[in-house]
Amino acid sequence: MRGDSMDTLAGLVSWSRDLKVDPRGWPMHSNATPLKIGVPGKTTFPKFVKVDWNSNLNKWSVSGFCIDVFYEVLNSLEPSYPLPHEFVPYNGSYNDLVDHVANKTFDAVIGDVTILANRSKYVQFTQPYAESSLSMIVTVTPEHGKAWIFLMPFTMEMWAVTAALLLYTVFIIWLLERQSNPEFAGPWYNQLATSLWFTFTSLFFAHRERVQNSYTRVVVVVWLFVVLVLSSSYTASFSSMLTVQRLKPNITDIEWLQKNNATVGCDDDSFIKQYLQNVLQFNPQNIKGISSENDYITEFENGNIIAAFLELPESKAFMNQFCKGYTVVTPTNGITHRFGGFGFVFPKGSPIADVVSQAILTLSENGRLEQLEAHRFSLSPECLNSQKLDKIDSLSWQSFWGLYLCSAVTSTICYVLFATRQSYTGHITLIYSTMLYKLVGLVEYLHIIVRKLQGTTPNTVHALGVYECNSSTAEYTSSSETPKQSQAST
Repeated sequence: MRGDSMDTLAGLVSWSRDLKVDPRGWPMHSNATPLKIGVPGKTTFPKFVKVDWNSNLNKWSVSGFCIDVFYEVLNSLEPSYPLPHEFVPYNGSYNDLVDHVANKTFDAVIGDVTILANRSKYVQFTQPYAESSLSMIVTVTPEHGKAWIFLMPFTMEMWAVTAALLLYTVFIIWLLERQSNPEFAGPWYNQLATSLWFTFTSLFFAHRERVQNSYTRVVVVVWLFVVLVLSSSYTASFSSMLTVQRLKPNITDIEWLQKNNATVGCDDDSFIKQYLQNVLQFNPQNIKGISSENDYITEFENGNIIAAFLELPESKAFMNQFCKGYTVVTPTNGITHRFGGFGFVFPKGSPIADVVSQAILTLSENGRLEQLEAHRFSLSPECLNSQKLDKIDSLSWQSFWGLYLCSAVTSTICYVLFATRQSYTGHITLIYSTMLYKLVGLVEYLHIIVRKLQGTTPNTVHALGVYECNSSTAEYTSSSETPKQSQAST
């Protein structure tokens, strides 16, 4: 009954300023009492929050990625939940800025404020609108020539598959040519060596060895096509590797920095400094605070720092501005140091925080946050081309598996057809030889019978070549007994 009564009153009661949601006991802000929002007065990376004094309007002008997200949230809430507001710059640390929300100096904080557990004890954060993790910025140097760079166009797996296909093709050519081709004569190891030489060097020049089997020609034609494609791909990839200047990071390991007491840099007004000391166990004397993105370049060039630790959004802003000579690396220990992300700050229990969080989730789901981030932090065309050219991957066998399969199947089919034909031809020859053998034997036997009937001497049979024709056993016995009978009659 109580729920029904509230639903009935909802259509009768109208709140001030046409508010469409029920107030929850918090003071409602209006143009007379706008929401007092604190913003960082000075940031290391102005792409997030930039504060300028607008003399024409006689007020502070605030811009940046964080402000863009806040205005998108307001657009999604209005007109059902208008939030009159004013920005108030604060030149202090981020921890002090968050504390000013807890002590009600500010009604909210908008900026590149990271969601941390110790801060969440006193204030309420919205859903994060930007992911955050620890990134390491290091300098890069040109990668000098390597002794085995000629192997880099292909992966090791592709080299192995290509070698296996070569040996298989050599074996098939040897089976097809070893009996009929005099060029492949000799002991079996000489035959295999000739086949290997013929197959491997067919790319470079014409051979004096000529194939005589038609099946071999088919195998060689398909193999030459495979070699043509592979050689063209190898040449293109190898030329790119030799032409494009490849860069490599100077440092990739946090442990190396710690063991060598290397000096690293981070934001002077960021929790990263405490994180490096307490979690990563860096010596405080080896951590240098930096207050401007341009100062990072100066410190790197002067050799005062070896690496810089930034949050992920800040590293994107840095690389957007300084893509040449620097890169973002993932520490080789395989651990990703994640944080809570960037969020807006409101007092504990504030109903506005829940409404803003829902709006941020909506912007994240419809892709609007990604568009805002791409607008502010997208790499310039020069940086994009530099990244693409630096990442020249070796060719993998997966890109050519269809070509390999075609060659292997063709070689197998040709040998099966050749073996079948040889077997069939040998069987027919054996049948013909057996029939002729029996026919000759029959003729010889009849010839002997006729001579006996005519009373001729069996010596005539020998003159006709009975023994040379290899007659049957019975005929041989008959002809050998005839001389004995002749002697007896004599």
